[in-house]
Amino acid sequence: MAIPVHLTAKLDGIAVENLLSDWQWLVRGKFTPVLMTAFGDLFLRNEAGQIYFLDLMCGEFNQVASSQEEFENLCDDREQRRKWFIGHFIMELRKLHGELDSGQCFSCKIPLSLGGKLEASNFARIDFQVHYSVLGQLHRQTKHLPPGTKIDRIVTD
Repeated sequence: MAIPVHLTAKLDGIAVENLLSDWQWLVRGKFTPVLMTAFGDLFLRNEAGQIYFLDLMCGEFNQVASSQEEFENLCDDREQRRKWFIGHFIMELRKLHGELDSGQCFSCKIPLSLGGKLEASNFARIDFQVHYSVLGQLHRQTKHLPPGTKIDRIVTD
């Protein structure tokens, strides 16, 4: 698997189970981290070896490969890599906001699900735990709302 390092975030020393605490409503079962994108999205492997993708911007968790080998082949596919890692945008973010520090990813200031734009000015470097906690709570609270619903306030723990 040849994923350029600049498209990923380092998971070294990060307790993934803590990151996922606000995502238990969506991510159920035992998973091992495989790879994290620079946006904090996470590829996870279940006990059967299947690979899942936790898309934090969209609040979705889906199986993307039936095995590590299939996942690696998908990562080698240029179009699939663009979809998962949004490399051209990451380059723009790194130029504007700098390199990610350990324990950081890029996060939208106004989530896309609340009308935020996929523009560099709407993103900042943020701590993994804050990113996961806020978006996990946000998506849990808004998952049943129809698109376009006006939201007056957001409450986080």
